[in-house]
Amino acid sequence: MSARTTLLLFLLVAAMGAIILGIERYFPSAVTTRELRRGPTRFEKEKITRIEVLGAENAPLTLVRDGNAWHMEAPFDDLADPQKVAALILTLHGVDWISRIHRDEFDEGEWRKTGLDKPRYKVRLLAGDALAYECWFGLPAVVENSIYIGIPDTAKGEVAYYHAKSGALPILQIPASSWRDPKLLRLPAEVITGITLSQASGQIVLSRENEHAPWQLDKPLKTRGSKERITELLSTILNIEITEAKDVTAATKEQAQTAHADELKVTIESKTRGKSYELTLKKPADEKQAVTTATTTYRKPAFTVVAKNLLSLWVSPNALRDHLLAQIDGERIEFITITSKAHPEINLRNEGGSWYLQRHGKWDPANGERVSRCLNALNTFEILQFAADSAADLTPYGLDDPFQTVTWTPQREKPVKLMFGTNPEGTQFFAKYDSEPFIYRIDASLLPSLATDGIKWKGLGALRFTTFALRRITMSTGANAPIVLDYNPVTAEWKATRGGRDATAELDRVKADQLASNLARFTVQDWAADRSDALQALKTPFLTIQIVLGEPGRLDGPVREVEILFSPTQPNASTAFYFGQIKDDPDIFYISNSALLQIAGINVFKAKPAK
Repeated sequence: MSARTTLLLFLLVAAMGAIILGIERYFPSAVTTRELRRGPTRFEKEKITRIEVLGAENAPLTLVRDGNAWHMEAPFDDLADPQKVAALILTLHGVDWISRIHRDEFDEGEWRKTGLDKPRYKVRLLAGDALAYECWFGLPAVVENSIYIGIPDTAKGEVAYYHAKSGALPILQIPASSWRDPKLLRLPAEVITGITLSQASGQIVLSRENEHAPWQLDKPLKTRGSKERITELLSTILNIEITEAKDVTAATKEQAQTAHADELKVTIESKTRGKSYELTLKKPADEKQAVTTATTTYRKPAFTVVAKNLLSLWVSPNALRDHLLAQIDGERIEFITITSKAHPEINLRNEGGSWYLQRHGKWDPANGERVSRCLNALNTFEILQFAADSAADLTPYGLDDPFQTVTWTPQREKPVKLMFGTNPEGTQFFAKYDSEPFIYRIDASLLPSLATDGIKWKGLGALRFTTFALRRITMSTGANAPIVLDYNPVTAEWKATRGGRDATAELDRVKADQLASNLARFTVQDWAADRSDALQALKTPFLTIQIVLGEPGRLDGPVREVEILFSPTQPNASTAFYFGQIKDDPDIFYISNSALLQIAGINVFKAKPAK
């Protein structure tokens, strides 16, 4: 081989080497490309238990998770703001690589501009004792929202440098004092099962079994708690915000927690978490003052705090009592019994969501709407006054001999009996549960919802049948000739007679069908408590409707007759309401004029053409 050929080959190899070095220097390798595509090392956010942040000035920020809460270990000991901690973890998890960079690509001046020679923040995330992630943050880069980041590999003793996008830097720049949890007590309301309010004048204790159970006032007396008012109380406590924290010595704090006349100690219990939280508040001067001081047993500093309605925490026991007369779950009630001195006992039974009334020795459909109104009235009725907390003497309240009682029986529970009485003058009304000592003064406006006459609870469906059972409808108005409508349930055909004359050709079949449908689901407006005037009026009915019914869908077999009588509530007058009675039924009903027109059959015939 000639020297010239050797020289050419040497130059060619040198050129190829230079090209390869240039490619490796300025174009990412396959390994780097895969690394950028894969993104930063991912970690499981929910497993992080410790965060260590070291600033450029070696100022530490250490956060440790204890169960559901985050604590600060440095630069001071206190609860940490869980929202800021969550945001930091989320932004660290969401780093997006732009490109890989190398130290030898930069001169000293350019490298200092990345901030990676002296990282502003070094962040370590640990899951238990294991290092889950470590990241160094330099200075922001030219590209918007981007930054220079270093990822150390402790096993190899190397650091990989990147140009990346991350929102972590603004969070890391938050002053250490602002990492303190701004809530004096951060706790979900649903996990709270006990509240104790202690002050110089006494102690109030509230409790419940779980978040679905009602609140009970356990001390200074044992009774039902007000859901709305206790919820407001909890809302005030849980929304107390810290505006300033001041570290105090243990002795100073113990002295600060010594009970004073103007202080309130609040103890919160959580069965689900197995913990209690105690805080002490200084009483505001008046309702307008929203700022006060507070200390806690679960946080070391003394705080200046702010909240709306702070003074409402200094509350009396009666203010937290249930001001509603009853708490009844209507869907769980099986029986209702109403007794009174004026009428026989009323018994109502719930079967699959339908109510039945025991009347005349049998169970008939009850007025479900009236039952619902009754339960709603009891559940929404406000107590006027807690008249007495002792049942030592019931006579002044008429409860030694109540004029009325209402008893309801929930499924698989004992009956609850509510008694009603009145003072000797009959000017004030009172209520008392048979199983409780408390006496409540109430307004008499509740009583009409608890009607003592059984007829008022009867279902408004006075007559029910299927049109397949219908055979005949006969309508007689006063001394006028009756109208007779014969129906064939098999062919659905009508025949009509007026005064003994065949009037089938004049019959409007659509209106005849509507008449039959209205009678089949005949509903009244109400039942009459006083029957004397009605019975007198119905001796000479204004309208009589006779219905013949047989076996549905068949023309043969036995039939039965149902006769309905109607008379105006005022003799010889067209009134807004009419008396009505199904013959042989002892009960009298009211029906409106408009409802009566729908079953009177006055329009079942076609209108005669005008001459």
